[in-house]
Amino acid sequence: MKHILVFSGSQRQDSLNRRLAFFLAQQLEHDFTLDVVDTKDIDFPLFNQDDERNPEILKKIFPIYQRFLQADGFVMVCPEYNGSVTPFLKNTLDWISRLSRIAPDECINPLQEKPMLLASATAGMSGGILGLQAARNIFNYLGSLVLAEQICMPQAAHAWNDGGFPKDTYLLEIIHHAVGRLSSVLYPSV
Repeated sequence: MKHILVFSGSQRQDSLNRRLAFFLAQQLEHDFTLDVVDTKDIDFPLFNQDDERNPEILKKIFPIYQRFLQADGFVMVCPEYNGSVTPFLKNTLDWISRLSRIAPDECINPLQEKPMLLASATAGMSGGILGLQAARNIFNYLGSLVLAEQICMPQAAHAWNDGGFPKDTYLLEIIHHAVGRLSSVLYPSV
């Protein structure tokens, strides 16, 4: 089975984006092995090139890098902060992506040519569309195969029914289509 890494760019325990990330993981669990990253696993200092050869810092980064490297594809769920991605997501990517430059004999770009589904949940009406555009730019730059399909969940605090599914049937169709697209990219028909 192909392996998907699911990552929420929000560190908040009750985050709307974490909830969406777990829901998307549930939609994928029958077709993939999953690695849902717990943000508590990531304790990186703010990226500074002066620190990129510090063995204590690299010891923290390498296990997360390995998890990214082992993934065949990604689901990145991130809130929009001031029209962009969260500092947490950006800092994680800065460290992970630099390992191939810090240790080129040992590390490669773990995002290169791997499919990625982007998603966002917001309390407001935008669904995080500007943050997703910023994420798309970053991941394209890093060599990921960012799917055209994306998931924007507006008014996410009130978007769930008692069964844990999105209330909006149109949004649910978008989610199923996007998840299906990720599956079809990773399991192309012969």
